[in-house]
Amino acid sequence: METKKSVVVLGAGRSSSSLIQELLNRSEANNWQVAVGDVDVALAQQKCSAHPASEAFAIDPKNNAIRDERIKSAHLVISMVPAFLHPEIAAVAIEAGVPVITPSYVSPEMEALHDRAVEKGVLVLNEIGLDPGIDHLSAKQVLDRIAGEGGEMLEFESYCGGLIAPDSDDNPWHYKFSWNPRNVVLAGQAGPATFLAGGSDRLVPPHRVFQNARTIEVGGTSFEGYPNRDSIMYVEKYGLDGIQTLVRGTLRGEGFCAGWDALVQLGCVRDDVSMAWPTGCSWADWLRSFVPAQWAEEGLESAVRRVTHCSEETLSRLKWLGLFDDQSGPQITDGTPAQIIQALLEVKWELKPKDRDMIVMWHRFLYEINGEKHEVTSSLRLEGRDAVYTGMSDTVGWPMAIAAEAMLQGKFEQTGVEVPLHRDYYNVILPELERLGVHFEETHRTC
Repeated sequence: METKKSVVVLGAGRSSSSLIQELLNRSEANNWQVAVGDVDVALAQQKCSAHPASEAFAIDPKNNAIRDERIKSAHLVISMVPAFLHPEIAAVAIEAGVPVITPSYVSPEMEALHDRAVEKGVLVLNEIGLDPGIDHLSAKQVLDRIAGEGGEMLEFESYCGGLIAPDSDDNPWHYKFSWNPRNVVLAGQAGPATFLAGGSDRLVPPHRVFQNARTIEVGGTSFEGYPNRDSIMYVEKYGLDGIQTLVRGTLRGEGFCAGWDALVQLGCVRDDVSMAWPTGCSWADWLRSFVPAQWAEEGLESAVRRVTHCSEETLSRLKWLGLFDDQSGPQITDGTPAQIIQALLEVKWELKPKDRDMIVMWHRFLYEINGEKHEVTSSLRLEGRDAVYTGMSDTVGWPMAIAAEAMLQGKFEQTGVEVPLHRDYYNVILPELERLGVHFEETHRTC
């Protein structure tokens, strides 16, 4: 009997659910054994669902020996641990000749492994989740098609968001957590948002990012899109020299950006300074510490308005969070403002067992052929199955499972530290995603 191929998944968190399920769905046809490791072995066992092709094992964060032995004996490793750990996992795998998949952006530390991976003939495929991942695959497929038709790209916009399905949308923020809450709370703080608009470089500092939202309609619903990180790097990545406008951003529900901007202006989501509040303080006391004392004497709501210039609708969203509450307060009173408010948001924005999330992605392409301008929009709207197999988990995990199968079948010839921007990737992965229900709707008009 042919020896089973070992697929090792490191990390069994919420984004791993659909990945593990889909790997196990494909295990019999591919003769795989899927080993899932986590610091919480019970969680790994839960995600394996007692499948006969699965195995759960414990990861010791203080001792990498067991983890590294698993990596060395695997046929393929999928790293779902925190992103800063990907390079050390990849380094072990490369030396053992084992290919690697991660859903994360390529860090400088990961990029530094490229030459060694090429030398060892190993593919380390990154940015193969949702965003980054499906965004690359779907955008490059259309961009390559336009280039093949002789089109000259003038403008490209791409937005994606993890949101809440309409039937589970029961709060004025139109948002619940379907992925790492800390990443949501720290959104926009990594640095200025940079993009191209009208042929010029634009820079929006972190404290103004949420003031630069635009309205985007997908499937008859309006969303807010704000610029995210460095869009200008994609001129080179996507081969768009000479393009006039290029923006990549994040989608949120209507009113979210104004509400979040108020928290930014107040300083409630800062993560660069630790503070201490009196034990037993209320949320109103906590919020009061972010406004000038002389204004707070006029009343907390009035002071918040003076600091943020927010609307009544935004003020009502802050009230809904409980930030003006004199009766209850933070359980933890030492830490950064971001850490304190995250604990509140994890309660208020919790994805309940019967809730479903929703993924929305939207691309816009404006190009010219023979003096005539054309506009194509491509959009995805996918609702999660439940609070475990969420739309976020599906769209992060499915591309990796499909890529894993393709890599083990030898369908990708590339080596080194790679990002899925070549047709070899989207020609394999997008049809399989469509079979699973990840379908893009396109519209075309002549301008």
